[in-house]
Amino acid sequence: MNPFLLGFLIVLTLIQSAQAKCVVEEAWLNPNYDHRIDYQNADVATDFFLLMFSNSKKFCEKMQRKGQTHKVKFQCESPNQFGWVVHGLWGESKQAYVTGKYKEHPRFCRGDLPKVSLTTMKPYLCMSPGTRLLQGEWEKHGACDFPSAQAYYAKTQELNQRFQMPPADLKPKAAMKWMKKQHPELKDKWMHLDHKEFGICFDTKFTLMSCPKQRR
Repeated sequence: MNPFLLGFLIVLTLIQSAQAKCVVEEAWLNPNYDHRIDYQNADVATDFFLLMFSNSKKFCEKMQRKGQTHKVKFQCESPNQFGWVVHGLWGESKQAYVTGKYKEHPRFCRGDLPKVSLTTMKPYLCMSPGTRLLQGEWEKHGACDFPSAQAYYAKTQELNQRFQMPPADLKPKAAMKWMKKQHPELKDKWMHLDHKEFGICFDTKFTLMSCPKQRR
């Protein structure tokens, strides 16, 4: 068999296996997932998008130390074993990103929105494991660029499914290197990296791009 085809089939099998192992039971979901506006930037334009990944395993370890895993039961107490997951797809201001002024990105562009239905959320909970997480990402970020929560979640999932996730025990920098090694299209791209997460950038037409270099 062609080595490239074999590699593709292995990756596809791993992705399908991970999805098959994720089970969603309504009893595990937090019904209190509405958000309040913390701050709003409704008039800031989106220059590019940042698909951000966070480490669920590390997050749950932190919540366990704080005795708060009951607040995120689906993510941290269900039989599901989440590793690197999608934190969100964020519309970013290049100026705010480069300067590190994170409160100057688009945010809550359409104000305080109603709760998204669980029916709409459920297909995406294995990607971003939490009702408050999905609700918050839609209200804070998605509503700035998408007509509906469904459209936002679907695009996020579409982009996420292009990539295989790194092992959960890798720290962000090692995880980023793993991503570059596993995905040739990322090899020459500048990726987002901080002490907890890593991210992949796309232009406003959702073509892969290098993230702008931040001032340090």
